[in-house]
Amino acid sequence: MEPIDYLRTITRRWLIILIVGLLGGAAAWGYAAGQPPQFQATNSVFVTSDRGETTSELLQTSTFTQNLVQSYAQLATTPTVLGPVITRLGLDTTTQNLAAQVSAVTPLNTVFINITAFSGSAEQAVDLADAVSLSLATTVENLAPKGPDNLPSISVKTVSPAQLPGAPFSPNTKLIVLTGLLLGLMVGVLYALAREVLDTRVSTQKDLDRVSSDPLLGMVGRKRRSDPAGLAMRVMPHSALAEAYRRVRANLEFIDVDSPPHSAVITSAVARDGKSTTAINLALAMAERSAKVLLIDADLRRPSIAELCDLEGDVGLTTILLGDVGPEDAIVRWSDGLDVLPSGAVPPNPGRLLGSAAMKTLMKRLLEDYDFIVVDSPPLLPATDALGLSHLTDGAIVVARYKTTTRQQLTTTLESLEAVNARILGIVLNQVREHRAEVYYGPLAPVKGVSAPMTGPANRVTATRAPKAAFDDSGRRDSEPARTK
Repeated sequence: MEPIDYLRTITRRWLIILIVGLLGGAAAWGYAAGQPPQFQATNSVFVTSDRGETTSELLQTSTFTQNLVQSYAQLATTPTVLGPVITRLGLDTTTQNLAAQVSAVTPLNTVFINITAFSGSAEQAVDLADAVSLSLATTVENLAPKGPDNLPSISVKTVSPAQLPGAPFSPNTKLIVLTGLLLGLMVGVLYALAREVLDTRVSTQKDLDRVSSDPLLGMVGRKRRSDPAGLAMRVMPHSALAEAYRRVRANLEFIDVDSPPHSAVITSAVARDGKSTTAINLALAMAERSAKVLLIDADLRRPSIAELCDLEGDVGLTTILLGDVGPEDAIVRWSDGLDVLPSGAVPPNPGRLLGSAAMKTLMKRLLEDYDFIVVDSPPLLPATDALGLSHLTDGAIVVARYKTTTRQQLTTTLESLEAVNARILGIVLNQVREHRAEVYYGPLAPVKGVSAPMTGPANRVTATRAPKAAFDDSGRRDSEPARTK
């Protein structure tokens, strides 16, 4: 990924990042709310010496006192000082535990000792700080050397008694929540980037470039809920979705200008990638340019063309290959310029049937009569029928579904075609999520006079069979009018 890709990932997944950040802030707030409040009070004492009358003696005394202040500060948390504090306040604790509630620090180059006490009660924190300072003063005076009048040479005086704190110093809820929020946002960003890096699903042009150098014929969007049901090229011919199929048709025509393809097999990596829908819409798009287009349902494992086109599929490709009927009895005129050859009955050996000499003869005959033939075939990973069909046509079009087909699946599909020297015409990325800025056409109502296919025998669309005499001895179709089914 390039640096701009990281930024795009963050902006694209801003919602999940924000949610994780808010969850981090909420967890931090819960942690802070569960912590008991802690109060602190500070008592400042001044360490001085009364020895010395001359300036030199006073200077020596001051230096001596500063050297002892650090030791006196350490003395504040010893059992010698804290033992009397426990007795005086009547505390139910030990000197070791009480030492964890008391701290004593000395500002640099001073003879002050700041004694800070911590407690869950504000009053107890004040009492504890004052009691420790008094006990420290007593201990220091007992330990200090005596003067000429048997008085202690060092004295500790309280200069700033502890004040009652107005609010607890811990927990710092604002700081904890802010920290949790920032950590949550960081986790959200890392999650978004990791998901983008580890996501192997095909979603962009760069994903396809990582897999193969085969051309991208087009990116087909998904149908909105407000769009009418049915095939886009049939019920919404002026929509952005229909234009996407026309773009696929145009790119297919310009793959080889000198020798453009006249037939293509449509396949995909796995089921539900939208290959059958793509095949029908592509055939409808081709019918806008060519007078004779044929759509063949060669998916003899799970045929769907007849159902999608709302046609009877009992007579079709398998019936022709078995020799029961001729092409003219199985091919159905579905719309202007487009004929459909359903799959027929599902055979027990679809692979052998599609690879038979009868299939080669049939394809050769149909290619002589039609301007373009679209062949719908099974997915390539579960079945290999498309490999043989790719050699009976001018090449294969692989359909990949947006954020469903993985790069590994697409790579295996393309490698399977390349292994048999099949021509790959290109890739169609299906069900792409379109942004509003990228959509030129707005949602349109169904075209007047064209309704969406509906299920049930009473709602079958009018279709026509190709006439029996439509094929002469040379395999060419004559112009005998079709009869209504």
